Amino acid sequence: MKRQAGATMVELITAVAVTGIIVVFLGTAIYHILTVSEYGNEKFTALHELQNAAYWFNKDGQEAKTATGGSQLVLTLTDNSTVTYTLAGTDLRRTAGGMQLILARNISSVSFSINSRTATMNLISTPPGRNEISENGTYMVYLRPVEG
Repeated sequence: MKRQAGATMVELITAVAVTGIIVVFLGTAIYHILTVSEYGNEKFTALHELQNAAYWFNKDGQEAKTATGGSQLVLTLTDNSTVTYTLAGTDLRRTAGGMQLILARNISSVSFSINSRTATMNLISTPPGRNEISENGTYMVYLRPVEG
């Protein structure tokens, strides 16, 4: 009876090659999982910022009797109080009754326009990250009818 001394060189090379292929596939899969998750998180952040700003814009706009636009939006409510939207750095801020609220962060551009009884807000949200995500939103609201 012959005694076996170990694996042959061909078996060893085959095992190393198969292991290498498995490691490459697993590494690629893990990289893609992490990249897709990061991209999704950045996109979610951008959309969340736009949705929050749109909520407040819609709420305040429907209560306003007059508005002025441009680089900032000033809404005059029925009780003659004002709500102002401004961009400070990358923060979209809402000021009402002396209280300031940050509606959205990572806003790279905002513009307001008024056409008859319609106020329009255009926003671009660009959260920080390596994917360079940018989401645009255009929101319109009809102002409260003027009682005459």
